[in-house]
Amino acid sequence: MRKKVFIIALLTLLGLGNANAQLFQMGLKLQYSTQSIDDMIRDVSTEVSDFSTDFFRQCEGGLMLRANIGRWITIQPEANFSIGSVWDSVDAQDNFIDKAVAAFSNIQTINLSIPVLAGVHLLEFNKMLGLRVYVGPEFYTTLKGATDGEKIDFGDFSLIGGVGVDLLGFLYVDGRVTRSHDGDMFYRVGVGLLF
Repeated sequence: MRKKVFIIALLTLLGLGNANAQLFQMGLKLQYSTQSIDDMIRDVSTEVSDFSTDFFRQCEGGLMLRANIGRWITIQPEANFSIGSVWDSVDAQDNFIDKAVAAFSNIQTINLSIPVLAGVHLLEFNKMLGLRVYVGPEFYTTLKGATDGEKIDFGDFSLIGGVGVDLLGFLYVDGRVTRSHDGDMFYRVGVGLLF
């Protein structure tokens, strides 16, 4: 009996999900981040062909949820993961003339960023093509590889602005400009799938 109730509930939810496909959409995304447009063009053309680890450190992958409020407004929270590295000091070691020398280690990090974007649809053409602009904050933290004793903290945030294009109802491409809390600018290009 429980199995039948579960199957009926699952089918009902799937039916409601299809009926409300305009209200909520989920997606997967992959984006590339850099500090200048020239670096982005050069890095993509050279590092992908060389399979450079530096290229992959500038990539982010994640999940998104898009909630359409009315016909023209969208709220889009995301969870994006990336791999990075930081230089951290380790115990000082004595060199051959008995003087302490600071030692450093390159530590791999796993980072999480959570942008919460509000968007406005500028153009919609038969669900085949959609154009939107968006803006919002992005909160981020280091999940793994932070200094010992450091806890996960979403105190740092950036501001994001960008333009996105939806294609064929299930693909999207977007471009973003991010200004971090310390004034650095980052440029991102992303692609993804909507479900």
